[in-house]
Amino acid sequence: MDLDATPFRYFLTVAEERSFTRAAQKLHVSQPALSAQIREFERRLGFALFQRTSRRVELTAEGRLFLGNARRMVAEAAWANQAAREIRENELRIGAPFYTLHIPERRRMMDTLVTRHGDIRLRIFDKTHERHYLDLTRRELDLALLVEPADAQAAADNAVTEADWPGGLERQPLAQRRLCLQLPREHPLAELDILPLEALKGLPVAMPNRSLGAPLSVVIVRALRDAGAETVRPPEGHPLAVERYGRLTRIPAVSLGWFDRPHVEGAGEVVIRHIDGLDVRTSLTLVRARGEQRPAAQMVWESARQLMEGRAATHSVPRRRGRGGRLAPA
Repeated sequence: MDLDATPFRYFLTVAEERSFTRAAQKLHVSQPALSAQIREFERRLGFALFQRTSRRVELTAEGRLFLGNARRMVAEAAWANQAAREIRENELRIGAPFYTLHIPERRRMMDTLVTRHGDIRLRIFDKTHERHYLDLTRRELDLALLVEPADAQAAADNAVTEADWPGGLERQPLAQRRLCLQLPREHPLAELDILPLEALKGLPVAMPNRSLGAPLSVVIVRALRDAGAETVRPPEGHPLAVERYGRLTRIPAVSLGWFDRPHVEGAGEVVIRHIDGLDVRTSLTLVRARGEQRPAAQMVWESARQLMEGRAATHSVPRRRGRGGRLAPA
């Protein structure tokens, strides 16, 4: 079986070069072998592809009509070969925006794959949420690790277009965080452990843009505007840049609550506060397309599922007071 669509590639090369000699050189085959391949291809097709003269080679009318089909066949053969190679090499393609590098759960997952699963050829892609969704639906990604709204139904309702929250995807939440506010230490509200909702009225707050996806952006902006906050759009809208902008300008900024503070420059100059009555939650979610999965992707998905089931079982176990008032398993 010819997995390389060889006759189609030979035809396209001759058509591009307008010369059997140059095409043979480019294909690294002899000219007689190339000519024989084209003649056999024409016989099987039932029509001539080229008009041959002593000076030039031209496409016939049928050959020109067939060009588009030949290009599609060569492209599809290349995609099929790539898919076979990725299956053979146990490749795993994960989409993860660059800001997730500052999320401990993300680092633990990727570090485990690197250190304990050396047989897996891991590739990590940094793109926008919309592009990750598109690549998942096209099967160009196996998994994506994204910060999304915890309420999937609300996210679907807030999606502006199909690309913002496409169907055909399934999700595995790994952890949740509550939306917070980053405040400069010198800010009057920084003295409070928890901010009252009314404290947001008239307060300028730096907010992320749609780099987190339209559904989450809509949820955050709507919640803070409903509370009376004045939205401020920083020059860069991804969540790390928003927090940095807040530290530079000394104004309050949205914090998703995911990033480990010791690794963030200037973290000691600010405090993170929850807002009473503002229960906007985000989820670190593993996303994939529905259907059959490649072995490495299925292994990661099952590991994540077992981890979440283990956490749920731990939380559901009744607990009793041990000595000294400490909690101990029943």
